[in-house]
Amino acid sequence: MLKLAEANRAIAAALAKARELTAAISVSVCDAYWHLVAHQRMDNVFMDAIRESIGKAVAAAGSGLPGEENLRETVYYPLTGMVVASGVPDIRSRAGLPVIRSGKLEGAIGVSGAQTDEQNEECARAGVEALIGDG
Repeated sequence: MLKLAEANRAIAAALAKARELTAAISVSVCDAYWHLVAHQRMDNVFMDAIRESIGKAVAAAGSGLPGEENLRETVYYPLTGMVVASGVPDIRSRAGLPVIRSGKLEGAIGVSGAQTDEQNEECARAGVEALIGDG
C-alpha cells in the first residue's frame, strides 16, 4: 500500500519532469483501493486537469493496467460503478499508470494538463520510476 511519503515522492518526480519539459500539470496518486493519497496542481493548469489526473489514477489502480491498455480492453471492473456513483472520476486514458512492486498492485499515478499526451505520460512515468526504479 502506498504511503503518503511515497505518494509525495512520486509527485515530486512528476513535477520535476514537467518543469524539465516546460509543462504545467496536475498529478494525483491513489492507493490500490482507489483512494486519493496525494494531489498537486501546478500554476496555470486548466481546472479540468484536476479531475482528469484523479480519474486517470483511479482507472489505472482499478484495473492494474496503463491507461492506453484500458482503452483497448472491454473488461468490466465491478467496482467502477460504485466508484463513479460516489463522485470519483474513472478516466481510461494515457498517463494513468499503475504502481506495481514485487508483483503486487499498490496504487497508481495520473497526470493531466501538459500540451500533449506524451508529455503527460513522461511525467507519470517519472513518478512511477521514483517508486519502483526503471526496471
